[in-house]
Amino acid sequence: MSVPENYLVIVRWKSRIMTAVYEHDRLAELFFDDEDHNILGNIYVGKVKNVVKNINAAFMEIGGQQKGYYSLKENQEHFFMNPKKSAAIVPGDELLVQVIKEPVKTKPAMLSGNIHLTGRDLVLTVHKPSVGISAKITSDEKRQHLKALLEPKVTPEYGFIARTHSQEASDEALLFEADRLANEFQELLQRARFASCFSKVYSAVPGYIKYILNHPRLEKVTTDIPQVYENICQTLLARNSRVPVVLYKDESWPLVKVKSLQTQIERLLLPQVWLKSGGFLVIQPTEAMVVIDVNTGRYTGKKAVQETYFKINMEAADEIARQVRLRNLSGIIIIDFIDMEDAGMRRQLFEYFKELLKADPVKTVLVDTTRLNLVEMTRKKERKPIYEILAEPCSRCHGRGFIYDLSDLGGQP
Repeated sequence: MSVPENYLVIVRWKSRIMTAVYEHDRLAELFFDDEDHNILGNIYVGKVKNVVKNINAAFMEIGGQQKGYYSLKENQEHFFMNPKKSAAIVPGDELLVQVIKEPVKTKPAMLSGNIHLTGRDLVLTVHKPSVGISAKITSDEKRQHLKALLEPKVTPEYGFIARTHSQEASDEALLFEADRLANEFQELLQRARFASCFSKVYSAVPGYIKYILNHPRLEKVTTDIPQVYENICQTLLARNSRVPVVLYKDESWPLVKVKSLQTQIERLLLPQVWLKSGGFLVIQPTEAMVVIDVNTGRYTGKKAVQETYFKINMEAADEIARQVRLRNLSGIIIIDFIDMEDAGMRRQLFEYFKELLKADPVKTVLVDTTRLNLVEMTRKKERKPIYEILAEPCSRCHGRGFIYDLSDLGGQP
């Protein structure tokens, strides 16, 4: 039996569940599920606290006295839970809303009335009674087939989006999932009708399960958390998926130590990243953007200077693509590669870097090179960066600094 190259390792860290994603047997991504505070994707019966006309938005309160921002521009139709004669939103209205962005620092959670339920191949979309097809499905024949297949399942209340994976699924599997999502939606509505204000009527699946469902080519999942093992097995059984799942039981040598995760995370919290050539990166997140600088460092190559710079830059591009994903950096990212005089080398570096970023599952756009030869890119913010997740306010800095507590990583699961 061949050794798996694409797999997950799921362990506990404090109140969180940490998932390590390995691609080609190399750590590619880390993400955390906060069992107590994770609200992304949840659906609540929220209450409008006030409407701010000059920003065309409402502020709402949802479960646990959490505040949320509800854009009236993005939400043209509303899911009222209280009897209404007018379609206008006023303070006191109760709406069915879904959390589409977690709160960040001083910003509240972002809410939407455009409810969506996500499956492996399809997404059920409320207030959009039509069939949408992923832009990554380029075959006209396949797009037409999927649309014809799913249109009979559309109702005045909801429609479907065929995800990229749907082009590989059988018609039977797609119709089965459409029915499953429709039943899930009807059950959700039934709960919401009898729920009190601020109630959570739908809990999004944990991130690790979402990842497994979205990546059917995983060769193995290993965890040392019995409850996680049960959750995964039950979900895979219900979805007729066959990813091998292993419950690791050696308490004397926990998975965190087996995979040297503590050491790897400690490195991710440092600004400096060494390259094999002897060059290094400096990664500095700021309030407005992330800045990455490439340096020659200890490189001792004997080739011509421009070839030396090109070699280091190409190696740096590979490591930057990896670090951006591992650290979950997002927003505007500015990269200062080593200056090269040869326009052909600069163009080759740009195209190589662009190709590397295609492997990132998060939407990433390589924008351009500025007149100062700085490379601009953007990456969609879906989760907090790892330095924010692992940072705790430092009492000695009066809230202005952070310390990192990794003590629990090496402990017993």
